[in-house]
Amino acid sequence: MPLARWFRSTRRAHTPRGKAGVALVVAAASLATLGSLAVAPAGASGGGPAAGPAAADHAALLAAMQLVSGNVNDGNTPPGPHGMDAIPGVVARTDIGGVQWTGTADNPGSAATRQADGVFRAGSVTKIFTATVILQLVGEGRLSLTDDVFGLLGPVLKDNTVRGCNLTTWKCFNPPGPGVAPITVEQLLQHSSGIFNNMADLSFQAKVAAQFPNMAFTPAELVAEGASHGPQAAPGTTMAYSNTNYALLALVIESVTGKPWHQALTERVVTPLGLTKTWVPAPTDTVLPGPHDAFVSNLLFPRNGTSFNTLPASDQNASYGYGGGNVISTTADLITFIKALIGGQLLPPAQLQQMITKVNPNTMGTPAPALPPGITCNTGLAWPECIPNPAKFNVTSNANAPTNWYAYEPWNQGVANYSLGLTQRELTCSNGQKVTLYGHNGAIPGSMSYVYTTPDASHSIAFNLNADWPQHELYDMYGILAAEYCPAA
Repeated sequence: MPLARWFRSTRRAHTPRGKAGVALVVAAASLATLGSLAVAPAGASGGGPAAGPAAADHAALLAAMQLVSGNVNDGNTPPGPHGMDAIPGVVARTDIGGVQWTGTADNPGSAATRQADGVFRAGSVTKIFTATVILQLVGEGRLSLTDDVFGLLGPVLKDNTVRGCNLTTWKCFNPPGPGVAPITVEQLLQHSSGIFNNMADLSFQAKVAAQFPNMAFTPAELVAEGASHGPQAAPGTTMAYSNTNYALLALVIESVTGKPWHQALTERVVTPLGLTKTWVPAPTDTVLPGPHDAFVSNLLFPRNGTSFNTLPASDQNASYGYGGGNVISTTADLITFIKALIGGQLLPPAQLQQMITKVNPNTMGTPAPALPPGITCNTGLAWPECIPNPAKFNVTSNANAPTNWYAYEPWNQGVANYSLGLTQRELTCSNGQKVTLYGHNGAIPGSMSYVYTTPDASHSIAFNLNADWPQHELYDMYGILAAEYCPAA
């Protein structure tokens, strides 16, 4: 499993986990039953009365969580519950009109149950935090979305062999010569810069794997990995998810504010919102603050059915996620954050509008195959992530997709696009209702996190897996979201 998978938002249906995906052992021989449930309703936190399908009954959401934490493989024959991932546990929190609910689903083979309020590494959810600070600086007139990144960072990128150009191979972000379009701040935010993803560099992956969990990288090294491959496309012409973009944005924040990236995020987002269980680690921080569950990874190992290689991943140096992947948080804090952001508490109206509407106009990947009537995939969108529910339509965007994943979940299709640090997802429910959500996915060794909310911030969800190898993550995620946002089929 390439390390490029880590701290990224899920991208498209035709990049499945497969049998060589990341995995891990959790007492493998004893995991042949569905996860048990531990449900803990949270007290109301103000606001209006709960509304929507999940307000009165979270049974569908809990069932979807069970599928992810279960370990049943009965030959993919509906209508029974199905799962083959053996994730130790899932924790989820919803907020509907200010009324919150929490629940957990635990695999019976895991050593301990999930804590509803435990902290975890949020992976690429970090990118929303970084994008928020960038747009705050835009609103303050200290930065522009059209600013040339080279102009902002100057000789640090142009002339430094570590941070910008590899003088041996003559590879830089921008090829030398007149008439070359600059890379802008906006292009970094929406992944249209054409800069290589440092996490896809094989030598970098080897360094992380060899030193895990004690590897340590500077932002300069992260940027150098991306730079060494040269430009992948002309700026503004592509959709290519790249963690290097957000390492650069962290450097931009540092250049403009004169403060370390983690300090700027803390002062501008974490502290004002009172996120008491959210931390932006410094490059030397390795400890996951408590209380927290055990997090486990199968970093770079192949999966063998439901047998996995255990690798503790709670404490680790996540400096390789600088700028885009190493925030630590909880479901409660992530919901507070996404509600405040989309609700207009963190950005001026103009910048919030930019964050939501400046969708990357380029396509990525291959179009979905011909789909049945009523199921369409607009390949003109930034992310043509077209995922029909394979249980309802004999067609998928990938030949290896499951045949019955969430067979009885109330969704037909999910699609996604990327704007300025936000993933925009649209669910088509079984009754034709469409649900738009704003948020981000996050994956880092040992932890997978998700936070989404509706355009009016009235209905939010955050959930976390304490392992990193779901075989069909996109289907897992859309099944969980549909269980919360779509009416029962």
